[in-house]
This record gives sequence, C-alpha cells and structure tokens, in this order.
Amino acid sequence: MRNYFTQIKENPKFLLIFSSILFFFTFSAFAQEKDQEVSKTIYFTANTGLEKESKTDEILSEIVKSSQQDNNAAIVVIGNITREDGYPKNKKDRKKEEDFLTNSLLNPLKNFNGNVIFTPGKNEWNKGGHKNIDDLESFLQDNSKSEFWPNDGCPIERESLSDEVELVMIDSQWYIENWDDYPYLNNKCELKTREQFFAQFKDELKDEQNKTIIVAIHHPVLSANRKGFFGRMGGFSNQAYYNTQMQELVGRLESLASQFEDVIFVSGAHKNLQYLVDDGIPQIISGASGKIEKTRPEEDKGYFASNKNGFAKLIAYKDGNSLVEMYEVQDGKSTLVYTKEITRKKGKLEDFDYHTKDEFGSTYKASIYTEEETDKSNFHEWAWGDHYRDVYSKKIEAPVLFIDTLPNNMKASRAGGGNQSRTLRIANDEGREYNIRELRKSAVRFIQSTIQDHYVVDYMRNTLAEDIVLDFYTTAHPYAPFAVNGLSKNLNIYHANPKVVYVPKQKALGRFNESYGDKLYMLEEHVGDENKDFETFGNSEDIISTSDMLLEIQDNKDAKIDEDEYIKARIFDMLIGDWDRHQDQWRWSKFEEDSKDVYKPIPRDRDQAFPRYDGPIISLLKIGVPALRVMQNYEPTIKNVKWFNSAGYPLDKNFINTSSWEDWKKQALYIQNNLSDEDIDNAFAELPKDTQDETIDQIKKTLKLRRENIVDITKDYFTYFKKFETVIGTNEDNKFLITRKDNGITKIEIEEDDEVIFSNEYDAKETKEIWVYGLNGDDEFKVEGDGNNPIKLKILGGEENDIYDFDRKAKTKVYDYKSKNNTFENVGSKRLTDSYEINNYDPTRRKYSSNVVLPSLGFDPDAGFKVGLSDTFTTYGLARNPFTTQHTLSANYFSATQGFEFNYYGEFAHIFYNWNLGLDAKYTSANYAINFFGVGNGTSYDNDIDKDFNRVPIKQWHVAPSLIYRKNSTMKAYFKPSIESYEVDNSFNDFVSNFYDENNDVFEKQMYAGAEVGFNFNNKGSLIGYPRRGMELDLKAGYKSSINEDYDNQFTYLNPTVSFVYPIHESGAATVATRASADFILGDLGEDYEFYHAASVGGNESLRGFRNDRFLGETSFFHSTDLRVGITKFRTNFVPIRLGVTGGFDYGRVWIEGEDSNKIHTSYGGSVFLNGFNAFTANVGYYLSDEDNRLIFTLGFRF
Repeated sequence: MRNYFTQIKENPKFLLIFSSILFFFTFSAFAQEKDQEVSKTIYFTANTGLEKESKTDEILSEIVKSSQQDNNAAIVVIGNITREDGYPKNKKDRKKEEDFLTNSLLNPLKNFNGNVIFTPGKNEWNKGGHKNIDDLESFLQDNSKSEFWPNDGCPIERESLSDEVELVMIDSQWYIENWDDYPYLNNKCELKTREQFFAQFKDELKDEQNKTIIVAIHHPVLSANRKGFFGRMGGFSNQAYYNTQMQELVGRLESLASQFEDVIFVSGAHKNLQYLVDDGIPQIISGASGKIEKTRPEEDKGYFASNKNGFAKLIAYKDGNSLVEMYEVQDGKSTLVYTKEITRKKGKLEDFDYHTKDEFGSTYKASIYTEEETDKSNFHEWAWGDHYRDVYSKKIEAPVLFIDTLPNNMKASRAGGGNQSRTLRIANDEGREYNIRELRKSAVRFIQSTIQDHYVVDYMRNTLAEDIVLDFYTTAHPYAPFAVNGLSKNLNIYHANPKVVYVPKQKALGRFNESYGDKLYMLEEHVGDENKDFETFGNSEDIISTSDMLLEIQDNKDAKIDEDEYIKARIFDMLIGDWDRHQDQWRWSKFEEDSKDVYKPIPRDRDQAFPRYDGPIISLLKIGVPALRVMQNYEPTIKNVKWFNSAGYPLDKNFINTSSWEDWKKQALYIQNNLSDEDIDNAFAELPKDTQDETIDQIKKTLKLRRENIVDITKDYFTYFKKFETVIGTNEDNKFLITRKDNGITKIEIEEDDEVIFSNEYDAKETKEIWVYGLNGDDEFKVEGDGNNPIKLKILGGEENDIYDFDRKAKTKVYDYKSKNNTFENVGSKRLTDSYEINNYDPTRRKYSSNVVLPSLGFDPDAGFKVGLSDTFTTYGLARNPFTTQHTLSANYFSATQGFEFNYYGEFAHIFYNWNLGLDAKYTSANYAINFFGVGNGTSYDNDIDKDFNRVPIKQWHVAPSLIYRKNSTMKAYFKPSIESYEVDNSFNDFVSNFYDENNDVFEKQMYAGAEVGFNFNNKGSLIGYPRRGMELDLKAGYKSSINEDYDNQFTYLNPTVSFVYPIHESGAATVATRASADFILGDLGEDYEFYHAASVGGNESLRGFRNDRFLGETSFFHSTDLRVGITKFRTNFVPIRLGVTGGFDYGRVWIEGEDSNKIHTSYGGSVFLNGFNAFTANVGYYLSDEDNRLIFTLGFRF
C-alpha cells in the first residue's frame, strides 16, 4: 500500500489521472444522489380491523419506527380498518368499535412521522353503508391527526402528497355495492353514476400526468391470489376477483390507467404481499395484517408474493422513478425481502433529436397522411366512399411554429387529448394556456375508447383495424372546421380561433419531442378560466365545464342558462353538420345579470363539421348499428334530425326548458339573416391557400343551401324535441305547482324561498310526456286544475322526504323511494321502490327508441341453409330493466325443407319492480321440419338413406306470456304459461308415416296448455367471444296438458343443466368447458305425450356427431366436454388473433320404459378457432360418431 501511494506522489501524470477519476466518481455519485432525491415515502397496509391471527400491532410498530428515518412520509391504510360489523349505529356497539380503533389503530400511529390516511374497504360498508362511513370519518379525524378519504361515502378523492406525487383514492366497495340498498347514496357527492366515476378517474389521471400517481383502491386490479374452484369461474360473491361486476371495475380502471404514464395501483383486500405488472401498470398489494391468503405469482416474469405478514413501502423520487420495498414482520421485527425499481424517468431534451429555427423558413409544406395511406382500390372507394381522402395526403403550406416565439415565454406543459386526438398544452408566464392538437388523429386511441375493459393500444398498432379507422377519419374535412370561427364570429357565437401550423421537433418541446412534433397541428386558445377575459370567450367572470355547470344549476336557484344563446349554438351545429356535441364539447362563460348568474355556451372541437359519408357500406351498417346513425352526409338538409342530434339531445333536455317555437324560429332566422354568401366566402378564404380546392367549394355551396333550409330543419328538430320534456328542481326545498288547464295545457311552476324560479306551459299537441325531478330537499308537489287532455306526468321526488297532494290524478304517476317517510295526502298512481336508477336524476338519461334490422344466416346439415331477417324495436323510458320495452320479430327460411318460421318476442320492464312481462310467439309453415328416427335408445340408422326420409313436416305455433325476474345481467327467473299447437303431416312416404298407423292421434292437430318455471344463473359472458371462465346453472320445470276434447295427453317435465368453463391456466389461455343436461318427462311416451315432446339427444347442442334429435325417450342425459387451448397469439393486418384448437367428447343416451339397452352413445372430434380481440370467434369443428360425421361451423362456442 505504501508503494502505491508513493507512486502516486512521485508521478504527476498518475496523480492527475487519479484525481480526475476520483473527481468523476465523486461527481457521478453526487449527481446520482441528486437525481434520486426522495419526494415522498409512503407505507401501505390494510385489514387492521381483522382480528383473526392479527399482527397489526407489530406491523404498525415497525412502520412507525421506520418512519422516524424519513423526512417526508405518509401511511395509507387501504380499507378494513374496522371489524366486520363496520361502524355500527347502535351507541353501545359503536363505543366498542371506537375503543377498538383507538387502541388498535390511532394510538399505535400517534408517533408516525408523517401523514396518516385511511380509506374505506368492505368492512366499513357493513351494517349501515355510506351513512356510517360519514360518522366514522368524523370520529377518526376528531380523535387523531389522520385523514379519511374519499369523503362522505363518495367514490374518489385526489390529494397531493408532494410536488411530484399525487394520491388518488378510490372506494371500490362503493362501486360493487347494490345501490338499491341505500336510498340516500351519493346525496353528498358530485358523482351520481358509475359512468361519471370512470370519467372523473380519467380526468384525475389526465390532470396530474406529469406526476407519479398512486391509486389507492381496496380491491386490486391485478392479483395472483389462489382461487378455489368456484372462485376461478367468477364465484357467487361480489368480493370475488373474477365476479362480473368486479371485473368490469378493475378492467376499466386498468384500461384507463394504461393510457397514461406513471400510474401505480396499491391495494389491500387480498391478505398477503404482492408485486405484479400488467401492460406496464404496477400493482402493489399490502393486506398482510392478519390471517394470510395463499398466493402464487408468475415468478418467471419477475413478480413477487409473500405468504407472511408484513407491509409495503414505496419511495417516490423527484425524477419520476420509484422504489418498491416489501417487508415481512415476524416476532416484532421487519425484514426487507423484496425490492423493485419502477422506472418512470422522464426523457430529457438531450435524449431526442430536434430542429432549430435556422432549418426552416416561415412556412413548410406537409400533409396529414402519406399518399400510400390514401391510395385505395376502386372497389374500396366504391364500397366505403371517396370521403375527403385526397385532401389528407395533399401537401399544404402552413406557417412554422416554434412555441418559444409566442409571447411571454411559452413552454410545453402537459400532454392531453380526447378519444381520438393527441394534444399538447402549452402555457406562458402569465398563465395563459393554448393547445396544439395534431391534425392526424389516433386510430388506436379511438379503438381503446370503444373497448373499455382491457388495454389494447399496443396490440392494435399496424393492423387493418387501425387502417380502417384512419381511413374512416377522412369522412371529416381536416381544414374546413378552421372556417367555423369566422362563421361563428358573424353570428356572435363564442369560439376559439384555431389556426393550421407546422410544429417541428424543437428545443421548447423538451421531453415531449418523443411524441410530438414534425407534423401539422391546430393551434388555438384553451377554453378555460385562465383565458376568461378573452373577447372571443365573452370577457366573462369565469369559464366552467359542463359537469360543473350541471351542478351549479341544481345547487343555485340564481344560476341559469342563456337559452337563446344555447339554442342559437345548437342550430348552428345543425347548419354546419356537426353531430358530435356531447357534454365535453362545451364550456360555459359566466356573467352576472340582474343579480343572477347567467351562463353562455362556448362550443369547441369542430372536428365533425361538414362530413362526407358517401359509401354504401356505411349506409348498410346504420341499419344494424343505431349509434352510427348520427353520421349523416353533409347535404342541403338533414335526413333524420333525431339521430343527428342524439349526442347533444341530453344536454338540450337539461338546458332548454322554457323556449317556444317562436324562440327557436327567431334564432334560426337570425342565423339565416346574419350569415350572407359573402360572410361564408370570407370565412373559408381564411383557410390556407392550398386547402381551398373543389371540396371547399362544394362545402360552401351546400352550406348556403342548408342555410336556406335552416328554419325547416329547426322546426323538425323542435317537433321531435318537444315530444318529451324534463323539468328539474334544485337541491333545496322546492314547491312544485302543476296546473291542468283547458285544451291540453299544463303549467308548471317551481318556488324556492317564496320566489318563483321556474314557470312554463306545455301543450299536449306538442308534448306527450314530462318527467319532473325534485332532486334533493324536502319538496312539495301540488297538482290541480280540471283541464281536458292532460299530458302524461311522471313526478320523481328524489332524496329527502316529500309531500304529494294531487287534486287532479289523471295521467300523473309518482316515483319515489319505498323506504322514505313521504307524505301522500291525495295521490292516485304511484310506484314506490328503492330503485336507485329510477329515482335518481341522471343528466344523460333520455327517452328514446331504436330499431335494428339484422340478417340471419346459418347452416345445419339437417335444416340446410338458413336465411332470414330479424327486426328489433327497443324503447328506453324512465323505468328500464335493462330497457323499457323490446320487440323482436324474425322470419327464417330453411333450404332443406323449403320451410319457414316466424318468431316474436316482446318484453316490458318493471311490471313489478325487477319483474318484466314477456310474450313469446312462434308460427311455422306446414313444411317446416324436425327429425324423427323412432323412440328408444337403440333405434337404427341407415346413412345411405336420403336425409329427407327422417324429416317430419310439422306445422306448429305457440303463444307464451311470461313473468321474468331480472335483477342483474347474470341471473333471471320466470313463470311462463303457454298455449301451443302441433300438426304432423303424414302425406309423405317418410319414416314417421311408416312408424305410426295412419289413424294415430299423432297425425291429428293437437293443442296444449301448460306452464313453466325456470331459473338461470350465467356469468360466462358472451359465447360469441372467448369465454375464459364462468358457470351456468339452468333449471326448467313445467306441465302441459292437451286441451282438445278428443285427447287426454298430459305430462310434467324437469330439465336441469349445468355448465362450466374452468381455466386450467389463470389467464384462460387453456380451459376445460363442460356441460351436462338431463330431461325428465313424467309420463308414458305415446300414451301421455307425443314424440315431439319427448326427451332427446343428438345434434349440435348435445351429441355433436349425431343428427339432431337422433334418440328420443322419456328421460335423456348427455355430457359434453371440450379442452380448449389457445395455441398462439399473433398480430395480423386486421386485429390481434388468438389461434386455438379444441378437443371434444360427448356421451349420452335416452331411456324409455320397456327397453333393455345399456348403450352409451358417444361422439368425439375437435375444432379450430380464430378469436379476434376476445370479442368474436370463428369456430370450425368436425365430429364423428359410429353413425355419422358432421362438419359444424359456429360463431363462438355452444357452451
């Protein structure tokens, strides 16, 4: 060692080199330490209220001890902090629970060095639900330094833990609870529906996407817990991970989170320690405070799990990285057993290539698409239309934008965008914000927005599906919307001022150079409160969103919409053909007028103006897909104002309450008179010169023609709009006075604090139904007057206790909670039920109907080709289960017999709450056929005989009303009486004519009356897709009796069926699917019932290698099993495909009294299937038996 240092001292060069190396490593270590500066340290645990084998005291003690070493710490206890009975109402029991919480939770955490945060879980909802959660929140916060979030039994809360870390807390139990059990649920919450919750969650992620976002949720979105036999198939409890509703929740949350960076889920419902990752989303589970649940992670993927007690710790660094640490706690000591770095480091400027100003002039030529992308075949252009395809690949000259040349030091702020667009928010030192939005829309974002339960973006890139969507985008003109601001200015409609610019990758974009730059963009002012003083937004007091606007008018009687301005804006939508007017397409400028808060609309996002839907395929798709009917070609008039306005219609119902046709007509005439040909030409003249081609000329021509028709178009929509009305009170105490006047006039007034805040009259010639919402508060409803032809009224009291007094009861129906203490002084018809969906106001709910016509195609070796049509007409009113009424009429033709059938099925919701009325009817032609091979288990079959020989022409019809219990999508029960008729034709020399004597009763027309009860539980989901887990339990029992005087047939039957899809592998890539079914007919075949009522096996639904109804008897049984294996998943030019195979085996038989047969019939075979996206499956199978071989094609699976 001495010689080493002597060498350093005596050799200056070596000394210099050594000093340089020492400085380099010292500086590097310092820099790394600086980069890894801790922003926040968060500890996680859960289930502290579980007493069995509890280690809570040891775990909390170790957490508190560890926190003393931290400068900026927090602990989040994610649910089940109370014992199983929650926070009881009973004073004595509540005191016991408070003592338990104090001793087991609050006292141990007194010395924790940081924030203490509790969130609710399953236990907190027991014995009282959200009301007791409110009380629990107060107790915890009054008796400790802790916080309890989300507040007030609401679903979501966001809090900043540091400048770089955001905590989003979700009450998952809120989502999976049965809301009908809680009449006052959400009465203190802004979010009233589950869809609003998902929208809010996405907004929270979007608003904080530059930070590390920790989502604390009791139930995990990912888990490697071991599940039992039923648990792997979905289970029966809503707590089961694979429960249908739970999968809906966690699937959508994970899908939304996958669209953002820096999101980490942390959960506690599963009682162990886990670290998992899926689609780049980390999941931490830290629920190991008591009795442990076994877990088995995929260790080859780097996942971790511990079956011992302990806790998790997350260290979030300022550079965006995080470190997960898992500690096991035994004998009062904690041991670090796992660490994992979550790399989320933001890119830096030096990581990307970018341009300088010297490389560009003032303009640059670019196109949205390449020429290759818009070069389509003649057939494609004929089938899909020309659209504005050529415009997208045409290079235009656009101004070059370097954002640091904009005033006041403009900088890139955060990424954003909607379901289709990619947007970058930029802001300057004054707080002004602008958006630059790429003109090329994202197809995969759109696909992801339509597939909400799993992440698909990475799988959809470079597929035909992406190409189709990108091509479909060309139905919208990319540049024409830039003329809308000029048109809006002429009409005094508030608007942004978008401009086409070319944005190079540049220094000012910083880390956003990775995803932005070197493309054409739209630059416009952000429509937000920071720009409220802009003249183009009205120089207002504030600018708010539509969701805030809806809350404002409910909470504040002095808040109102400027209906004239809103009507003008909506007529303008129709003028320019912009159908995409959902609530996020609006912002609202606030003004004070006569001591009232008046809100005026600011329309935004005009992407869908002047569309061209010119191909026959789109027209055909509209027949079967009502959602596409909003898309109407831009022509001088609108073909269907109902569907065109369907996106904006719910807002119209909320915001247009008192305007008459004269008010609408006035605004239509204003637009007609204030938008001249010259104004239109001038507005489009502002577009970049290269964009002003023949497509723009055609748009201008059509716009001028539509302007001439705008009064008629407005009248058509007004007529449709007025057929159904809503009247909405406030969240305070209101008095509703409803007066029935002569000539079908109904007047409605609302008073609050002795002031009339609403008054309007409705004419029965225009309006057929009105929904009146009381909302919150103790409301009074008075109906009086004896006018003729009253309009149908549905009055919904809402929350709190209301008073109803109706002098006039005709056509007036009350809806309110059964469990509330309402006062009914004089009321006729009322529907009292604890239905959250019916009784609560949802601003998106509307009364509407749709009609869908679909072709019916199929092939069966016995029936031949099937060709038909089905027409389904569905209405959606106030009470839905899941619709209000639905009628399906179908007609099918079968080539093998030239027979046909007509079917009708109708269903009417909530005849009694959760009970629907059904009606089923069928009629067939005389040459409609079924198979008959004789009776018994040992009947012979000659494969050389023509198939027609065993076909039986049978004319039949039946009518069967039913009472159907539906509470959710997985379970139903019903009672169904019926009457039916059968008439077998024996005029052919076929098997049935030879089997029975020609005078046998079987050839006579026979009619039966009967009744059937049934129960069905099915959580497998759609069989058209790829069911990976689930079970079905089905039971039918019934009785039928001949009602002809000459016949005395009567019998009872029982038909149980059980079916499972069991995942061999947790992912569901390999499954065993099995179905067993029996049919018991109590009676003698031939004496008490005919062959067409017999128990049978054979065909696609049972023994797949035999012909349909091959064996008939008095009792039947079959069991079918498939092994289904997804061999591989691969990308195609269309969608991601799963290729799989199945191996199938069936066995079964029938029994009949007097037959001595022990034969079990078997068939076997397999299939090859292609599954696209877990949504649809093409399945081709080949099955063999000792009698026949059958080729079967199905969409999806039979069981």
